[in-house]
Amino acid sequence: MLSYLVYGFLLVASVSCDEGQKAVDLFHAADTNNDDQLTRAELDEIFLMFDRNNDSSVTPDEFVDDWMNVFHLGGLTEAQTLFTRADTNDDGYINIQDIPAIFAYFDEDGSGLIDISEFLTQWGALSETTEGQSNISVDITG
Repeated sequence: MLSYLVYGFLLVASVSCDEGQKAVDLFHAADTNNDDQLTRAELDEIFLMFDRNNDSSVTPDEFVDDWMNVFHLGGLTEAQTLFTRADTNDDGYINIQDIPAIFAYFDEDGSGLIDISEFLTQWGALSETTEGQSNISVDITG
């Protein structure tokens, strides 16, 4: 139910916004308790919104189609690049095994929470990096 509410808000908000505003709207849609910070569970919701068939894995086709045609977050190259970076274990899917590394990537200060500044900084860095660079690389063991 929560993902449908977030999905609806995201769809409405993203249709008429510029790229920066879309990222802000995405952050606020995921921030379900409105504390201006994302928990691990709230960040999980962002990626799980792309799981159309609810099998706990997001395929490249699901991600790219939703990125471009449902949420209107950007173009094909950006979607493919972000998917590749989010698939941190290179198994061809975004799933629960990828989420710790994704969370660590966004949680720049290691506080266990992602604030809007961290989210926007890291979100922007994802789209600015060249396609030839490797996936998100972080030490998730501490």
